[in-house]
Amino acid sequence: MEVTGKNRSLYLKAINHMIKCDLTIGNVIVFDVFTGKLFVGSVDILEGVIIQVREGAAEDAGYAKAYYNGKGMYLVPGFIDTHIHIESTMMTPENFAYTVLPHGTTTVVADPHETAKVNGIQGVRFMLDNAKKAQLRQFFLAPSCVPAVPNLENSGAVFKEKEISELLDTPGIIGIGEVMDYMNVCKDEDRMHGILQEGLKRGVFIQGHAPRLTGESLNAYITAGAQSDHECRDREECALKQRKGMHVNLKSSSLSNYLKENLTVVNTQRWKDNVSLCTDDVHAEVLFKEGHIDRIIREAISYGADPIELYRFATYNAAREYQLCDLGAVAPGYTADLQLLKNLNGSCPEAVFIGGNVVAEHGKYCFKNHNPEKLHFENSIHLDYDISLEDFKIKVPAHCTDETEALVIQSKYKGTSFNKGFYEKVPVNSGYVDISSLDNYQFCGVFNRYGRHNHTIGIMKGFGIKEGALVSTIAHDSHNITMVYRDPYDAMLAVHALKKSGGGIAVASKGKILSLLPLPVMGLMSDLPASQLADQIKDTEAALKKISDDSCYLLKIATIALPVLPGTIITDEGIVDGEKQVFLSLFKEN
Repeated sequence: MEVTGKNRSLYLKAINHMIKCDLTIGNVIVFDVFTGKLFVGSVDILEGVIIQVREGAAEDAGYAKAYYNGKGMYLVPGFIDTHIHIESTMMTPENFAYTVLPHGTTTVVADPHETAKVNGIQGVRFMLDNAKKAQLRQFFLAPSCVPAVPNLENSGAVFKEKEISELLDTPGIIGIGEVMDYMNVCKDEDRMHGILQEGLKRGVFIQGHAPRLTGESLNAYITAGAQSDHECRDREECALKQRKGMHVNLKSSSLSNYLKENLTVVNTQRWKDNVSLCTDDVHAEVLFKEGHIDRIIREAISYGADPIELYRFATYNAAREYQLCDLGAVAPGYTADLQLLKNLNGSCPEAVFIGGNVVAEHGKYCFKNHNPEKLHFENSIHLDYDISLEDFKIKVPAHCTDETEALVIQSKYKGTSFNKGFYEKVPVNSGYVDISSLDNYQFCGVFNRYGRHNHTIGIMKGFGIKEGALVSTIAHDSHNITMVYRDPYDAMLAVHALKKSGGGIAVASKGKILSLLPLPVMGLMSDLPASQLADQIKDTEAALKKISDDSCYLLKIATIALPVLPGTIITDEGIVDGEKQVFLSLFKEN
């Protein structure tokens, strides 16, 4: 797919000196993604397209109407993030663009399944429309798993092949988003079969998501159509999936980071064409303070990766993954999405171009007077029944004895990224589970926020909450109201605060709200710019630190309700064995 329309006759006129180009970027060291060579040269641009790359030192020869002096810096293609959920930044697509453009990112491929799960196709269309307000190229994928696993949880919408077909016919949507329900894909279950067929018959990209999948199941998953994965948890899995022909997206996110482990195998491989970089889930404070793809490159360099290869991963390889055939290179016929760098070390670019136009310089977005539209959203928290303190407690069934064991979900079991449940004896006081005497035990819960009067309360161990409550409407992937708490009253207080604010993250302790991060855009995003939102995130992190130990972080809560993970999960429908996709009883049956 060509990103920029081509007027090739016009380009040839410019090359033959019949007309002038729009811009020459001269006095640069050109980064050649095809051979790895670095050479002195200049680039001529017409109507957003590179029409000529001239090698050798030369002054402006009058080829263009304007000249940009690169001052001996490296001219590199703009970065492409191959997998991101913009909603996880907590910013709208417009404000997200203003944040990442100065860091050299010129294109992202986003899966808007967070907004889809809250607000269906209308939510996806909001992302598409809002993205058009900024220069960043934002391509989207049709969310494949809404909800992630039917019957195990409830979200605000349900997508089947009809909805996927409608989205794939929408301009700006270039494929199918991460296929998380890999177990049903392997079983050729009707819903997933129909969704994948919509992509296969159009020949679009189908993005994978299959942590720890191996053997015949992995073969089945790939045969069904999945082409990539960003969930390799160790070097063996990373190597295996590449041997099977999958494109691997190396990521460093606010939720998980296996970059160092995966690079240990990637660095040893002869061919690395099927490797790119992504951020997946990263919040605004990280983007604002540390950067975007440039941050990952700095981190990877610290692990010994070759900078030349990393810049190729983040540009040419990324474009080839999605068949964006005129992105990712400094060469004739390619779109002039470029960045000027003093060093190839992950540093922030001195200038960023999209379609040959300067959009950022010296780490700042160029258009100071841009005025993002003020957004107005209806409150998406439909918790339309009276919630009492009783709803946050666990009442022991009458038939249970003092010797009855309850299911306790151990957080990040044995250092893994998954939670694992085991039955054990827990204290009972006046007919209710009482964890007050237990060290590093918590209650956890999920309340449906889409008008269903159902919720689940469970027991967790090792999450790190020492007092009070952490409650959030950012809860992958159905984004129900999810909580971990020691005190039921604090949890109830935080839920009421989020209901009033339209969603977000709340921290409470000792009968008070310590911090409230409002996310009124579908309970997922703020309409604030990154600088202001980063301050709010910092305040919420500081409040969380007061009620938790060092193992707890802001988005740790976000995946305890995701039933596609191979662990023990809590949803609004109950407690789930993610591997077997079955419900578990809270109390052990004798």
